[in-house]
Amino acid sequence: MLFVSPLKYPFVLLSDFNSSKSFRSKRYEKKNFKMKQEKSEKDSNKNKEWINSILLQEKHKSSLNTDNLRKIGNNILKNTSFPSKKDESWRFTKLDQLFEMKFVNLDYEVETDFTKNYFLENFEARCVFVNGIFIPYLFQKKEKSNSYFLGKFSDLDNEKKRKIRNLAGKGESGINGGFFPILNMASLDEIAVLYINAETKITKPIQVLFATSTKENPVCINQKLIIVCEKNSSAKIIQQHIGFDESAFFDNSTTTILVDEEANLDFFLVNQVPETASNFNSIHVDLRKSSSFNFLSTSFGGFLSRISLGIDLNGINASCNVEGISVVKNSQISDIHSRISHNYPFCKSSQLHKNLISDKGHSIFAGKVQVHNGACETESNQLCKSLLLSPTSKVDSMPILEINNEDVKCTHGSTVSDLDQDQLFYFKSRGIPLEKARFLLTIGFIKEIIEKLPKELNENLFRSINDVIKN
Repeated sequence: MLFVSPLKYPFVLLSDFNSSKSFRSKRYEKKNFKMKQEKSEKDSNKNKEWINSILLQEKHKSSLNTDNLRKIGNNILKNTSFPSKKDESWRFTKLDQLFEMKFVNLDYEVETDFTKNYFLENFEARCVFVNGIFIPYLFQKKEKSNSYFLGKFSDLDNEKKRKIRNLAGKGESGINGGFFPILNMASLDEIAVLYINAETKITKPIQVLFATSTKENPVCINQKLIIVCEKNSSAKIIQQHIGFDESAFFDNSTTTILVDEEANLDFFLVNQVPETASNFNSIHVDLRKSSSFNFLSTSFGGFLSRISLGIDLNGINASCNVEGISVVKNSQISDIHSRISHNYPFCKSSQLHKNLISDKGHSIFAGKVQVHNGACETESNQLCKSLLLSPTSKVDSMPILEINNEDVKCTHGSTVSDLDQDQLFYFKSRGIPLEKARFLLTIGFIKEIIEKLPKELNENLFRSINDVIKN
């Protein structure tokens, strides 16, 4: 009997088939590995070019202290990995546009008169830095008093220098803050200092203005502010970041704050840089026994902005209140990462952050509250609220609690919504046009935070917000 095989193709041994498959798989893996290696080398070269365009900038004449900090920063930077989406703290934040900027040498003979548009009339003192350099003729101090010092670190007396030198590298504003604070240290332009002596009470705000002005090509500014409030002192500080017209720049700033026993500090951080720029602020606050710290941030400017805030409650009965508003439009990205650590008993903290997002804007909030072992009778609450004004708006919100103690009262939460349709219907039923109703509800969302700013600043920012909402 003749048997005809139904198989169309010649018989192939299974072992030969597996061998062939294994060969093809290995060849594909080898090719894939080679492509990844080439991409990694290309990215590495691109990263080196970006860093070198900052580190190789010609520096303005600086003090020995600044030079020493640069050397320390450079040594640490060599062993610090470049930020990427593989890092937990950067996985939601797109850095592509920032890393595409190539920086040129700073121009120190630039427009400075535009800063006068931001001057407050009701103030105690004013200190202005343009392109990272202190501008003496724009400095103003209403009362000639030795109760506090405001100016450059190099002009400080040796005793105070010794006291605050160790503060420069602490927490989020120093080497523990990651890549950008280390880059700030490695390429530091200037250190500004506000030193408030014990028992001093300053009721009017002190304005520290960081301005940037460029002609054509982008520049990178690395500046640092150190604030010391000695025992039983109190003050209000406004740290404001601005830019001239459509200047393109990267403002990479750090702020270090020490609030000593029974001292009180109200600190306002305002970002008003143009959308052609990027603004990063890395801040660390050290709170001592029975001290209090009130922090309010407003972020409107920059194609990419980020606040990295770290607060250590390092004394019994210390307290902090953190509030913020981010107004994000077009394709802007606004990012706030915060850490509040309760290290001692009987401390209190509260945090409220609001995001107002329109167009293709993207807002990121990552807030962590830590209660360490031994920090009994801690009270803490944290809330992030986001209002989306368009279908393409985006928010990533991550409130986090880490509690290593049982005797605590802690809450945290996050809400995301668009404008309430029932409220819009209510306005409409009262004869109020839809556009007006949307405007009123949006203003109402952020009003409770904006109203806490000093009056002049409040009015200025409300005008900016009105323009955003109307558009």
